[in-house]
Amino acid sequence: MACSFHDTLHYSSPANGGRGIVRTGMLVPESVELFVCPFACGRHGAISAVKQNLKQRLSYLYVNQADIVNGYDDLIIPAVGELLETLQKKPKVVLIFVSCLDDLIGTDHEALQEKLEETYPGIAFRSCHMNPISKGSKTPPGISIQNNTFSLLNKREDRDENINSLGNLIPVDEASELYPFLETLGCANLRHITHYETFEGYQDMAKSRANLVITPVARQAAEQMKKKHGMSYCFVPVSYRIEQIEQDYEHMYEELRKPGTNPGKMDFTIYKEDALKKIEEAKSVIKDMPIIVDASATKCPFGLARALVEYGFHVVRVQAPEVIGIDKGNFEWLCENHPEIEVVESLHHKSVLRENQIPDSIAIGVDGAYLAGSKYVMDLFDDEGMFGYHGVSCIMEKLAHAMDAEVELEKMIHEYGLVV
Repeated sequence: MACSFHDTLHYSSPANGGRGIVRTGMLVPESVELFVCPFACGRHGAISAVKQNLKQRLSYLYVNQADIVNGYDDLIIPAVGELLETLQKKPKVVLIFVSCLDDLIGTDHEALQEKLEETYPGIAFRSCHMNPISKGSKTPPGISIQNNTFSLLNKREDRDENINSLGNLIPVDEASELYPFLETLGCANLRHITHYETFEGYQDMAKSRANLVITPVARQAAEQMKKKHGMSYCFVPVSYRIEQIEQDYEHMYEELRKPGTNPGKMDFTIYKEDALKKIEEAKSVIKDMPIIVDASATKCPFGLARALVEYGFHVVRVQAPEVIGIDKGNFEWLCENHPEIEVVESLHHKSVLRENQIPDSIAIGVDGAYLAGSKYVMDLFDDEGMFGYHGVSCIMEKLAHAMDAEVELEKMIHEYGLVV
């Protein structure tokens, strides 16, 4: 299983879709976005936005070579004015996106933001970067957009006992045991950005006493909110290993209970037993069918692969663009204990060859299904809705039904949508 991830020409498969920084930014209520970039940089996003019915919130200011040489700061302010004139409803937030070349010419975004807010009072502006060249930095696009999103929360004095969920693009499934667990700690409402239709309502997230971060892209945002709002946070990434889930709830109990209190601990027995039952049911259905785990489905593909292996499933491949820090221990465990499992570097330029296909397999993730030519797909993206024992139960139910019908992969990819 030993694999070194190469810094080489990248391949992006047609199945590489889902939610990118544009759709993430659109989670901000009453916001619109203006991209400032050359034609080529905007083509992909514009087509994607049309296909996903998002074009009404996305506009473009295209710049040419002369604009790039001379600087385009002065073009943005009147462009925003033109955009506002075309909108039927005045937005509360305008996110200004720039492309990679802006990192090279050095636009003064702080001065630009100050002038924009002075010119158009009542509207908050943020500068966002669509710059894949920063992927190896501490603040790549996925993290930067989270920082911008939650920086829009204004500091307030009235606080309550509720908690925010940061980073996950949709809320944790309402059937999860996470909610009754948080109620034992005095949290009646786990706030999430999608709960709000207005920017004013969104400001309620600034009232919470703590943040629960279940995906690593929001850790910086949580740190910034700690400094700005005095809001503590607990980082508990999604895991599908029963042993890890038990440890995570112990950690959350210590970190999220109100200081000085000692609430009774919740009994998770029924949730754990249900998860174990669903594991056995899934195993009885899919038996020794080869399984491929893809990083488009989960932030920690090596962690999910390890969980499946420990439960007795036949994992044959893990596909990922890299090994992120929180998944490194799982990667090393698989290398040591199951070197027969293949690792495919999904961004490597040779992936375009689509060699070593495994048609008779279940792929967890559409991108993995495409490269492997899998007949069956367990549809999951970015751990959406998953957490704790309930997350394990959901995954197992999906696996148990994965072979109900062969997938129409081309149709699924079109429905999945180009990343935007």
